Amino acid sequence: MTTNLLAGKKALITGSRRGIGAGIAQLFAEHGADVGINDVVRDEEADNTIAAVEALGRKATWHQADVGNSADRTRMLDEFVAEHGRIDILVNNAVASRDMHFTKITEEFWDHLVGHALKGYLFLAQNAVNRMIEHGHGGSVINISSVHSYRAWPHDGVYGIVKAGLNRMVQSMAHDLAGTGITANCVAPGYIDSRVLEESEESSRAGDEYLGSAKGFIPSQRGGVPRDIAGACVFLASELGNYVNGQTITVDGGFIAGGVPQDSQPLEPGMPGAAEQRFMSG
Repeated sequence: MTTNLLAGKKALITGSRRGIGAGIAQLFAEHGADVGINDVVRDEEADNTIAAVEALGRKATWHQADVGNSADRTRMLDEFVAEHGRIDILVNNAVASRDMHFTKITEEFWDHLVGHALKGYLFLAQNAVNRMIEHGHGGSVINISSVHSYRAWPHDGVYGIVKAGLNRMVQSMAHDLAGTGITANCVAPGYIDSRVLEESEESSRAGDEYLGSAKGFIPSQRGGVPRDIAGACVFLASELGNYVNGQTITVDGGFIAGGVPQDSQPLEPGMPGAAEQRFMSG
């Protein structure tokens, strides 16, 4: 059922050509928001997401940019505001590849992941928030974190550090933005099957093949889908969530409540976010 929880809102979602980001864009549009779609490349998947938003009667704009690049971030926001008149909601969702054994971590790997998924998030949020303050009608910043911010898996050290940093960042943002009407929160996904599948394969999404042995550790007894994360984002960006501030909401079917499986392996299919192996896959 279509409602108007975000009626008239203007939302920019990074890494949204497919996967979790695309799911957020589509559900935002269902709730009445106009949406900016961002990624580093425009392809058929990006066009499909744009078309899906437009099919819902909402405005969709394309913003090709690398969130790890300062000039790209500024240009993207300039273009978004020029197209939409203002920014009400920013969802930082762009991701980067992240699995590397601790003894193999290089400064290049560290700089790339931190530069995109922590530094990039912070300075894009800062830029967006300054525009929200100038407009004077409040707003919402949502960072997509991860259960990796709470628990460790093999080879996920830098990724986990980055995601934990996002959780802490919104706490400071909540304090520093007091009185502006702007909220800052994180959503931490668990096992979310954001793979690109053929239509004939959709029935297998988030199923037993994807989950593997992890299913026994998820009280909800299923994997998640992008719409599960999108629902939490709609809540946080709407009036329903306007008293939630500086928080991280875990959307994992109860997985973290039971701890990490003892036989967990490093970011193989079925691990939280394993389908998102490249920057801005979302």
